[in-house]
Amino acid sequence: MSNTDDNVRQLSAALDATARNAAAPAKVDTLFSNWLARGLNNAGSTLALLPSAAQPQTWFSLFQLQQSALQKLQQQQSAWVEHWLGWLGEAEKLRNANTLSKLLEQECNLAMQAVQIVGNYAVNLSDLQENLEVNYGYWAQLQRGDPERQNS
Repeated sequence: MSNTDDNVRQLSAALDATARNAAAPAKVDTLFSNWLARGLNNAGSTLALLPSAAQPQTWFSLFQLQQSALQKLQQQQSAWVEHWLGWLGEAEKLRNANTLSKLLEQECNLAMQAVQIVGNYAVNLSDLQENLEVNYGYWAQLQRGDPERQNS
């Protein structure tokens, strides 16, 4: 048996393990169902708030919730720009490569950094969206005076 056969078996086992641990369709269905339920709950809560729409306190607290979300989004945007500026600084270092292998290494590192920047940004935006949905639902329940939700 050669090293190549061992390497192929190890790679095959690693790929099988990765495939088993990947997000199963059932997990995606559950996550989507939770998102849909949260959205429907928030829509119902919004309709229930219509009678209190004339109260200035309702609008003021909603404005505070929106300001908080905007502040978080601005922080994410600032981090996004900061990461890309750092990436551009790294790209400038490509000029310093004196061998083909160093150039390829630096280019691959830059590509991986770009993917990581975009991936982190997408995850952070998704996290912000989910937090907004949950926070809005909680806020709407508080506005309606639902004591069961307030104590949870």
